[in-house]
Parts: sequence; structure tokens; C-alpha cells
Amino acid sequence: MTDNSFESFFTQATRHKPFPYQTRMATSEALPQLIDIPTGAGKTAAVVLAWLWRRRFAAGEVRKATPQRRMYYLPRVEIIERIRENQHLGR
Repeated sequence: MTDNSFESFFTQATRHKPFPYQTRMATSEALPQLIDIPTGAGKTAAVVLAWLWRRRFAAGEVRKATPQRRMYYLPRVEIIERIRENQHLGR
């Protein structure tokens, strides 16, 4: 990775540029407790990659304020269908 920006980190991890809400999530002062985003809009990538970037590359105070562990819930059936769909699309 040539720079430590969230956009570069996200693009390297997903091969897609982040949506504006994904960048805001990673670069805001605090992580949200809840996000309400439509299906297929990158919630899993947003949550996981924003947290990882904050733990590794964010400024000192943000890094210290970011929890060491992150938990999230995925519906059982939807995640299996999404994985199958992403594999079909070559993502």
C-alpha cells in the first residue's frame, strides 16, 4: 500500500472504491453503534474495514479510542446467499 488513506486501504482490500458513507465511518471521531444501509451497499466491508483501518492507520487518539475487538451480526441465510452471489460475480 503506497499511502495510509482509508480509500487506498479499502480499494486494496476490495478492488472497489469506498462509498462516501464507508469513508465517513472510518474517518469520523467515533464508530457508530448502528448503521441502517440497504442490502448490497457494502455494510460488512464498511464495518470490518473501517474498524481495521482505525486500529492500524488512524491518528493516535482515534486508534486508542477504537475497541480492540469488534462484533457484528449477519443473518444466516442472507450471508450464504451473498457469498454465493459474490462468487458468481467474481467479486
